[in-house]
Amino acid sequence: MTLEGAGPVTAQPAVRAYAESLGAPGRLWLDSLPDAAKHQCREWGLRRGEVLPGGSRSYVCRVATADGGRAVLKLALPEPVLQTQMATLVAARGQGYVQVFAHDVGRGALLMESLGPPMEETVDDVPAVLNVLAGTLVQAWEGTAELGQSLPEPPEHKAAGLLALVRDLAGTAQDPELWAVVDQALRYARERLAARDPARQVLVHGDPHVGNLLPVEASRPGAETGYVFVDPEGFRCEPEYDLGVALRGWNARLLASSGPQSELRAWCEQMARAAGAGAEAVWQWAYLERVSTGLYLGHHGLPQLGAPFLEVARRLLLP
Repeated sequence: MTLEGAGPVTAQPAVRAYAESLGAPGRLWLDSLPDAAKHQCREWGLRRGEVLPGGSRSYVCRVATADGGRAVLKLALPEPVLQTQMATLVAARGQGYVQVFAHDVGRGALLMESLGPPMEETVDDVPAVLNVLAGTLVQAWEGTAELGQSLPEPPEHKAAGLLALVRDLAGTAQDPELWAVVDQALRYARERLAARDPARQVLVHGDPHVGNLLPVEASRPGAETGYVFVDPEGFRCEPEYDLGVALRGWNARLLASSGPQSELRAWCEQMARAAGAGAEAVWQWAYLERVSTGLYLGHHGLPQLGAPFLEVARRLLLP
């Protein structure tokens, strides 16, 4: 099978910027990317197609398989999360997650089923989107239950990591409104840490926002909602964490709402009911993730992207 006509292998600007920020390992990955793509296509009998946008840590393109089928090739940067991500996807066997046809951890290569475009936060019917998110998350947890049970509890609970992150990034900020937001986030982090329960933990996705939720191209077992997740982080935590992360977004809608607190509370209750989880825990994780994301973006030179997260968090404090 020839690769001619597929165009040059080049990383997307965001991927290139991230790789270069890693120093020598990232630059080496960028330099070797064309040869890596050529090698993987030859080994798996693929013909390269269009490059797919999205993500910041990998080269992703559509490919045709030797039998004329459609698939997606992903070549990821050599980071610790890669091994966990591959293990999660392989263990799921397509239940709640994208189906993996072939993988090579050493080369950071994944051959996966072809999916449609991700959901968007601009969809008007948020409750309908949340039903799909919650249903797909439940399938994903069930599909990786065996792997999750075999893993030890992480040395640091997610709440402990977010507690330290929020405290450190808030630093010596003088804005009293920001400190009210930070104080609430820190209280929630401590509550989630105190409530940790290894017996209830699942292998969470870790970042199940709507951009990581894509439709399958044809009905199949394991994708009964019509959607599956991609790019899991794969670590143990209580299920409410994933549900909260899924509600971290929709900033534009909440900023335009006359009652953002009641609207988000209703979403938390809906997600909790659908997954058999606790609504207050979902609320706390959603708030904590919203604040940590806003602070993180601002700290890394993207204050305009981070500001809506923090402004929503501020409005959620209002009676």
